[in-house]
Amino acid sequence: MFFPLRLLIIDDEPHLTALIRAAFAATGRYLIKEENRSLRALHAARHFHPDLILLDMMMPELDGSEVAQQLRDDPALQDVPIVFVTSLAANGVIGSVGFLSGYSFVAKPFQISDLINCVDQMLGDDEPVRKSA
Repeated sequence: MFFPLRLLIIDDEPHLTALIRAAFAATGRYLIKEENRSLRALHAARHFHPDLILLDMMMPELDGSEVAQQLRDDPALQDVPIVFVTSLAANGVIGSVGFLSGYSFVAKPFQISDLINCVDQMLGDDEPVRKSA
C-alpha cells in the first residue's frame, strides 16, 4: 500500500502556494497542505503532521525564522525537515541553493523541478524530476 508524503507549504503568496501544490500533486507522491498566514503555521503543522515543510523566509506577521523556531520548540514537530523558499538570493544576499541558518533553501524565483528535486532528496527519493524541454 502506498502512503503519500505529507508536504506543508507556508508562504504568504497564495498564487505561489497554489503553483507549488499543483506541481507536487502532479507527481502523485505527495499530500499537500497550504498555509498563507504565518501566524497559523504552527497550528497547521500540528494538525497536518507534515513529513517536510516548505517555508517562506520573508512574510508579514512572523518571518520564516520565527516560524522555524516555533516548529523547533514543539516536541512533535522539532524533527520535521524545513526547506526555506526565499527571495533573498534575488537581492544578491545568498546563492540560489544551499543552506541558510542550518536549513536547506531554494531561492525564488526557482524552477519547480529544482524544488521537487530538493524535497525528494531531503525525503530520500533520489530519482530526479526531469525538466521539460
